[in-house]
Amino acid sequence: MSQDVLTRKQAMDALNVKDYRTLNKLIEAGLPVIQAGSYVRFSKSDISAFLEKHTKKGGEAACK
Repeated sequence: MSQDVLTRKQAMDALNVKDYRTLNKLIEAGLPVIQAGSYVRFSKSDISAFLEKHTKKGGEAACK
């Protein structure tokens, strides 16, 4: 498997997420997935872009 493609568990580690429900919420929020049949994979570059897009700038709190 290519190092640029991650399993669900590897994506959770990269996102510092502890359970699958949170990962699913991120997918619903727009985190791109690569799906082939029942296999779900994530691109490292897609994860980086997603985090960059959803990171608050200028000291704004992420949660209110």
